[in-house]
Amino acid sequence: MITFLTVVSLLLAVAIVGVVAVHLVLIFVALKRAADHLEALAGGLVQIRDDTQPLDAKIGTINGGLGALGPPLLAVNDHLGKIVAVARSGGPG
Repeated sequence: MITFLTVVSLLLAVAIVGVVAVHLVLIFVALKRAADHLEALAGGLVQIRDDTQPLDAKIGTINGGLGALGPPLLAVNDHLGKIVAVARSGGPG
């Protein structure tokens, strides 16, 4: 009877240790995958930072070009307004 209880106890202990070991391995795998994903994310963020740095120098040029477009666009708007006014009145006058 004691031999049977000893064998059962050893089998239960081995089963518990086995289940704990499997869970620890699965936790390790999940943590390793998470670390790999975070490493890839960090690499992508570094790439985004590096790709957008040249924009700082170009923003001033873009703003200057857009500022220069203001008066001609306002003139076109004025001309279009005059065309609409003529079209609504039915003729040049």
